[in-house]
Amino acid sequence: MKVFENDLVYNYPASHTLNLLHRKYPNPFATHVYSVDTMERSIDPETGILRSERLIGVQQGAPKWVTKLFHLPPIAYVREVVFIDPSGTSATSMSVNLNLAQYISCLEHITYTPRPDNTTLFRQRAMLVSGFPTKLIARKIEQASYDRFKSNAGIGKQGFDWVLAGN
Repeated sequence: MKVFENDLVYNYPASHTLNLLHRKYPNPFATHVYSVDTMERSIDPETGILRSERLIGVQQGAPKWVTKLFHLPPIAYVREVVFIDPSGTSATSMSVNLNLAQYISCLEHITYTPRPDNTTLFRQRAMLVSGFPTKLIARKIEQASYDRFKSNAGIGKQGFDWVLAGN
């Protein structure tokens, strides 16, 4: 198992950041994101919390020989569920890959919270676990997935900054 952790700050108030969460894609930096479909959106009548569930299609980042060897599809899908507090001060996002789980499972948890300096703290945790029967190969799959996830996290920051700036 590999755990990816990433804390960073968006230089915008939480209200602005949370208002644009659902507009994060498309952006010119996230070229690996193929599609984003909202599956369900609802408001809890008691708490007022907005819940959105989306299906995100992403292009595979695996080397060509890996995609051919394991007959991987060109697009993988991720289920994302986002909860936004009605006060506009915090949000939680959880996501999991829907296919390729026989090779690697990625469970991601993200929180957005306000900071005293009127910026937004982004805290990301992802657990990458391979169920491949051979431990050596499982570790290699986990490491390759970790490296790819880390690269995409940097791209995600650039892309969301672009969205937050009003582009």
